[in-house]
Amino acid sequence: MDEIGAINPAAKSWLQEIEPKHWSRYAYDHVIRCDHVTNNMTEAFNSMIGTDRASSYLELPEFIRRMVIRKFQERKEECQQWNLVLPPGVNVNILKNSKQSRVLTIIAVGNMEYELLGPNEGYAVKLGEYNCQCGSWQVSWIPCRHAMAAISHHCGKAAVKDKVSEYVHQCLTKSAYMQTYSGMIHPIPDKKRWPEVPASVLIEGQTEHIDPPHRTVQPRRSKTQRKREPDEGLKGGKSRTVTCKLCSQVGHNKRTCKNKVLRVE
Repeated sequence: MDEIGAINPAAKSWLQEIEPKHWSRYAYDHVIRCDHVTNNMTEAFNSMIGTDRASSYLELPEFIRRMVIRKFQERKEECQQWNLVLPPGVNVNILKNSKQSRVLTIIAVGNMEYELLGPNEGYAVKLGEYNCQCGSWQVSWIPCRHAMAAISHHCGKAAVKDKVSEYVHQCLTKSAYMQTYSGMIHPIPDKKRWPEVPASVLIEGQTEHIDPPHRTVQPRRSKTQRKREPDEGLKGGKSRTVTCKLCSQVGHNKRTCKNKVLRVE
């Protein structure tokens, strides 16, 4: 926080008003077993439904249902092709941490406890408790670079490839991934073949058929883009500073240059 304040005091004050569990990795909830926070799930969902977001209240759920069916099947087929116990994304992080662990000095204490010394700092690792003093292992449940050095020393470099999965949480394994997508959404008939529901079933004492309310179409064009925050930039494209070729000043081009008349004279 002091380093942030030295760069921008306003940023430090702004962060102090927010609980660290929302923005700082060290304070993340260990139960979640995830080392990053993302807010682009809504963006991804909007991108997936595309122009179908303007569909009717019956057509849009049907589109989402079929989209989820396809996604589940794609994930199942993708997972069946994995040859390792851990998913590819987890393996990438393990290989990265293993490479970074090569510069650490290992001190074996005993009872599966180690002290790892780096160029500027040292951390204690307890393999039996799946704990590293840096906190990264507890948050992500993927062995950090300090833990990878300890695992390599404990299991041996030849066996670390087969033993490392024992130090990764079960929820991050291939079996857990397959279990996540083991269910299925059964197909249903098209809505044209749906049986007519009597009005008396919907409302007690109602015998007449209830029609949906009349839809009022606004005179302006309907919006397809979400509302952006005041400090959020426009979607897509690269912003650059425009420089006038006549007066060499920024902020306008030669077509809107107010000094071109003076230059002509």
